[in-house]
Amino acid sequence: MQKIMEQMIDLPLITVITVVLDAKTNLEKTIRSVAEQDYGRIEYLVIDGGSRDGSVRVIQQYFSAISQWVSENDNGIYAAMNKGVGMASGEWVCFLNAGDIFINSRVISQVVETVRLLPAQPDIVYGNVWTRKPSGGFTNRIAQSPRNSHRMYFCHQSAFVRLSLLRQHLFDERYKLSADLKFFKQCYKDNQAFVKLNFPITIYETSGLSNSDRERGLRENISVIKEIDNGWEKYKFLLRLYFVIYWRRLFAKPKSQHL
Repeated sequence: MQKIMEQMIDLPLITVITVVLDAKTNLEKTIRSVAEQDYGRIEYLVIDGGSRDGSVRVIQQYFSAISQWVSENDNGIYAAMNKGVGMASGEWVCFLNAGDIFINSRVISQVVETVRLLPAQPDIVYGNVWTRKPSGGFTNRIAQSPRNSHRMYFCHQSAFVRLSLLRQHLFDERYKLSADLKFFKQCYKDNQAFVKLNFPITIYETSGLSNSDRERGLRENISVIKEIDNGWEKYKFLLRLYFVIYWRRLFAKPKSQHL
């Protein structure tokens, strides 16, 4: 028994943060997904933005599975994520928003085991995600290798980031959709060590803000690139994004007109 306890203490504490606002229908499956993990050292934080739809009752129902929670008005999703970073005490942090679930009950254990076997310790690790098809079943979205890019090349919910790094570069709350792009872009430019894991981490809920307000997200990406990048790379990224916006508008379905 003592040997098992010593092995547990040697494992890193993983903080999982769920940000939620008026999403009681999706929140329960996310909490259950975290609670069902077989990894023994998880700190679970739920940051609610002052929900009025019964989300708080769901949190209270699963109180024993949650390390800390708070429900109060905030300045958007990245303000809530920063609040969670301030409350966290784990070595690594994963953001699993309401509606997202882990791919299975031992994926955190798999991530920790994989990282411990690496020859050099990374600052950010990330993997693939599954998304639900409208017709049923799943699509496996393969993350790309670490790079500087005009967009996110992996899903934020598949990433584990060192808490010390998150506290060094809090999410820029001026952005409502692309602060994660700015964070990871800045980390890459600062030569932080990224490692891509070749297995899925989460099943990603595609009805979030960044998917439902696509053009606004693209325009925020443009603002991030103007702030962070320079030289030919900056203009290459901007050209790609302006082209995507133009293409989307060109082929957008016209709104139906009621006579």
